[in-house]
Amino acid sequence: MKRITIKGLLVLILFAATAACAPIPSPSPTTAPPDEVTVVMSYIPDIQFAPFFIAEQKGYFAEEGIKVNYNWGFEFDGIKLVGANQADFAIVGGDQILQARAQDIPIVYVGNWYNAFPISVVSFADKNIKTPQDLIGKKVGLPGLFGASYTAWRALLYTQKINEADITVENIGFTQIQALDRGVVDAAVVYANNEPVQLRLQGKEINEIKTWEYAQLVGNGVATNAETIKKRPELVRGFVRALLRGVQDTIDNPSQALEITVKQYPEFGGERTALSKAVLDASIALWKNDKPGETRLADWQAMEQFMREAGFIPAELDVTQAFTNEFIQ
Repeated sequence: MKRITIKGLLVLILFAATAACAPIPSPSPTTAPPDEVTVVMSYIPDIQFAPFFIAEQKGYFAEEGIKVNYNWGFEFDGIKLVGANQADFAIVGGDQILQARAQDIPIVYVGNWYNAFPISVVSFADKNIKTPQDLIGKKVGLPGLFGASYTAWRALLYTQKINEADITVENIGFTQIQALDRGVVDAAVVYANNEPVQLRLQGKEINEIKTWEYAQLVGNGVATNAETIKKRPELVRGFVRALLRGVQDTIDNPSQALEITVKQYPEFGGERTALSKAVLDASIALWKNDKPGETRLADWQAMEQFMREAGFIPAELDVTQAFTNEFIQ
């Protein structure tokens, strides 16, 4: 009995030692699914949105644990959807932020993209319209009495103290180039990275009054709502950081940005390559910012004063609640 017990004990010790040396199986690695966010864009897909496509293709959004779903449309939709927490982010102008907050929509501007408000007044060179004062007595076409174009037009007149009654305004819809070609109007209010680019490529000699050189309005940027800022600040920070990386990459290497965009949207290549490149170059000029992503309190205050005195908003607003730079790297 004694010999059997010792032998059995030795077997048990040997088994225990073998088990201790055996590798312990590792648990299967798990990766948290990305946060899917909806972004309401201010237009249809276009080369000007290259920074988003760059941020996607280079994995900047993925690095932040974000998957972007795009809702292409107009900025008014973005204000409503984000304000109602039915979308996470929207690309909108600062003027829209103030108008929304005047209606108690809790939307906040969290990152600048367009450092210049991208609206110009364009005319053919033979009209000799070079300054805002040259518009007095002329017929000017607007795409509508609403939106960014109308806001910038009114801001231009406001800062230059031009009486609106001294200019004939025509609502021409989005037919600015045709209206200029046919002589329906002397000048037209346009997006600086659109119609002027097309006209120059057509070989037309034009004059361009850049509204942002006279009136400081806050251009397009990223907006979200107060609830998202409170409950998911790191999501906001990650989204803004990824987009700004895409913006900077596009500024630094526009040829690569064009190539990546055309791969995703072939319609911007081929015969449209020259136009796409020109639109991208014109857009980049509007994005450059000494402090990428930031906006200044003074600009918001000046815009609020203009919008209140011009009747865009009914009463004074606390602009410090309308924007924040806390999510800028």
